[in-house]
Amino acid sequence: MDKPSILYIPDAMCGWCYAFGGVLDEVRLKYTDFFDFIAVSGGMVVGEAIAPIGNLKAFLKEAIPRVEEHSGVKFGEKYLALVEEGSYINNSIKPAIALSAFKSLMPFDSVEFAHDLQFEHFYNGKSLNEKEVYIELAANFDIDVNELLSRMNNEQFHQLANNDFEWVKKLGITGFPCVI
Repeated sequence: MDKPSILYIPDAMCGWCYAFGGVLDEVRLKYTDFFDFIAVSGGMVVGEAIAPIGNLKAFLKEAIPRVEEHSGVKFGEKYLALVEEGSYINNSIKPAIALSAFKSLMPFDSVEFAHDLQFEHFYNGKSLNEKEVYIELAANFDIDVNELLSRMNNEQFHQLANNDFEWVKKLGITGFPCVI
């Protein structure tokens, strides 16, 4: 790393992080010559917080219009259908493992990857618990799909994702997104 780093700490299940993606893209474009931008998974939905999205239905129905109003971002009809149906399991672990695996291949594109993960989920209604979304994203970034999936199945990258969660927790970060 020749440049100082700006760390972006989102969580794949965080609607405000999804909304912040466009702002961060503008900052990255403006300051890419001065800083490396690296994403670190936040760990918002882990442990006992892993649950069906339906458990948050009332909260999300109230929060989504507020996020859209304040940010200008739109949540897609397919995501809204996931909320309405209610059985999708919110879980930050698999997308965090995918981000750790991706960073081992393309660390300086990790913020874009994290944002694209959220777009696939919050706009296109894709499940971040299924490997198909990661296959599509690997193709978008022109990386070997089998290599990404292999790394996602490797315990080393599970540990790296957990390390990110623990590091964020040790810093006292409890709200997402966060930029350091």
